[in-house]
Amino acid sequence: NENVLVDLTIGGKPVKALVHFDRNGFGYTIDRTNGKVLVAEPFGPVNWASKIDLATGLPVRNAQYGTTSKKNTEGICPAAIGFKDQQPSAFSPQTKLFYVPTNNICMDYEGVEVKYSAGQPYVGAIVRMFPGPGGNRGRFIAWDPTVGKVKWEVKENLAAYGGALATASGIVFYGTMEGWLKAVDATTGTLLWKFKAPSGIIGNPMTYLGPDGKQYVAVLSGVGGWAGAGVALGIGPEDPTAALGAIGAFGDYINISNAGGTLLVFGL
Repeated sequence: NENVLVDLTIGGKPVKALVHFDRNGFGYTIDRTNGKVLVAEPFGPVNWASKIDLATGLPVRNAQYGTTSKKNTEGICPAAIGFKDQQPSAFSPQTKLFYVPTNNICMDYEGVEVKYSAGQPYVGAIVRMFPGPGGNRGRFIAWDPTVGKVKWEVKENLAAYGGALATASGIVFYGTMEGWLKAVDATTGTLLWKFKAPSGIIGNPMTYLGPDGKQYVAVLSGVGGWAGAGVALGIGPEDPTAALGAIGAFGDYINISNAGGTLLVFGL
């Protein structure tokens, strides 16, 4: 996951910060001049650890959700896909908030002994993912990095698996795996506009100034990756451990999205 360099004010003092949203479900704000962890708070319903020790940067683990070989540990949150995967966040200098597409996926995890085979997945576990608390599989959140709190959220049926784009006009764009490109108010999260793409969106919206002097927003639709493996590989819901466990959470996706890719461009 990306590391974003921003200048913040924390406790009334200016801080040259590095902000990172990890797969483990914690959002970190670090003083990038000395490596000190200033904020480390969960941005989803984490249960594998109770907190991050700010002095050491290490998690305080919950033994109930620990994993070992030949043991099936149930209900770990987040799943191996993380509460955030590759999808990049966006920062607005106007609101001083981060806008973060997230997954709400948990898992059962059974460690197994495996032998290495060249060219084959080397996981050493049987994983079954499933929707996290609330049943929605994704959330698009606004995050205050100075205190580690969610300011607002939009619940999504599927993982919010594409990137975010924050604009100077106070609008934030993001795509959904169901194929909606959405524009929301940066301050409140209120939906302002949406457009249905021909297939799911896991691409990253971007904006540019065209040769005609007009501003445009573009995004590539089309699915793949871990969450989109069912459509990309043509896998149905029969085996919840397929696609390294993703089918357990996204087994219905093959009936929701097409597989094709389309570049969409909109004038502002």
